[in-house]
Amino acid sequence: MNLDKVAKKHGINPNSLNGKDDGLKIAVKSIQQLIPIFEKRNIDNQTIRDIKKLEEFLFDVSDSTIE
Repeated sequence: MNLDKVAKKHGINPNSLNGKDDGLKIAVKSIQQLIPIFEKRNIDNQTIRDIKKLEEFLFDVSDSTIE
């Protein structure tokens, strides 16, 4: 599936998904928006920690270089 089809499938503007890195950045932003919602709803702390860990991993991957 190409990125244009991925964008359409997930309701993302195809112009904002120019590469896999953009997808990772969109995922990180989405997780950052979800965490405060989970905290307000008193979702258990372990779930919030796990999601934060996933956010950090995605951010690190999107910010990394190949050496």
